[in-house]
Amino acid sequence: MKMHRLGLKAMRVIGRAVVAALSLPAATSAFGAHFRPFPAALSLPRDVAADTVVARAHLTPQKLCGEGTCRLVNFLPISMVNLIPGDSAGVEVKGPTVVTEIKGLRMQVLVNGTPQTMLYEDRPPIVFSSPIEIQLLRDSSPELVSGASTDAIQFWFFTKTTSGSDRIDNYIRFNTRLTRIEGSCSVPSQTVELQPALARSLTGIGATAGERSFQININGCPKGYNKIFYRLKPVGDTIETSAGVLPLSPESTAKGVRIRVTDSAGAAVAFDTSTRIDDYNKDTGGSFSIPMRVSYVQTEANVTPGTVNAAMSVLMEYQ
Repeated sequence: MKMHRLGLKAMRVIGRAVVAALSLPAATSAFGAHFRPFPAALSLPRDVAADTVVARAHLTPQKLCGEGTCRLVNFLPISMVNLIPGDSAGVEVKGPTVVTEIKGLRMQVLVNGTPQTMLYEDRPPIVFSSPIEIQLLRDSSPELVSGASTDAIQFWFFTKTTSGSDRIDNYIRFNTRLTRIEGSCSVPSQTVELQPALARSLTGIGATAGERSFQININGCPKGYNKIFYRLKPVGDTIETSAGVLPLSPESTAKGVRIRVTDSAGAAVAFDTSTRIDDYNKDTGGSFSIPMRVSYVQTEANVTPGTVNAAMSVLMEYQ
């Protein structure tokens, strides 16, 4: 029997500093809720690029109208900052972004994945059944400045149920203190090479071969952040055959086989999911290693030998 080989696979781990944070506290009232989606204390690197989402949170329809589907009937972005000398704060703006009281940061709300602009009740409502997303973004200001907001209302978000006529008045507030940190973690790029494997060692869809261990190194994290997370993001087409499977890079020539990434215990990693670095101490900072495993995985009934290449990015998130 002729023995076929799968070619050498190279997986590049690329370090990029992208900032984000997750939080979801809310205080309810008899007529809806006052949501404060971001942490009370937020720490960010000073060199965050403009238009970067530095924090995000989600609110479900159940939280906003008490049902699985809501109708957004009135949406009003409110600027609490004097943009022009002599103007009063608390003015309506079209949106989607609203200037916050912390210089360098703006907010916006996404409904059905689209940044939401002003909506009056005389216009058709927007029906949504998936969570809305609230984003905090770095704007184009020259400096990101440490400071605090005053629990100001940034958005009216008035809803109705799909069948009811009562309006539910929800308000999205900004009540956060920002500390600017003079530095960020670094993630060195690396190439992880798997040894060639025999095609016959893959015996069916889901079978793996050529497993090896590697580490993601996260270096030089400065002190001062409240929490640090990392997020693994596939490079290329994100359609997966199963959890933890990376799409093939264009230079790959093999068919029916991809690369699978797992944690040190062998559980498939969840892409685009934040994982906290529990060993990070805000008083000391430090460097950290995340143990991982990688292997070939058969994804189709027939395997054509060739080269197998894939890549993922490591996105750092700060809070």
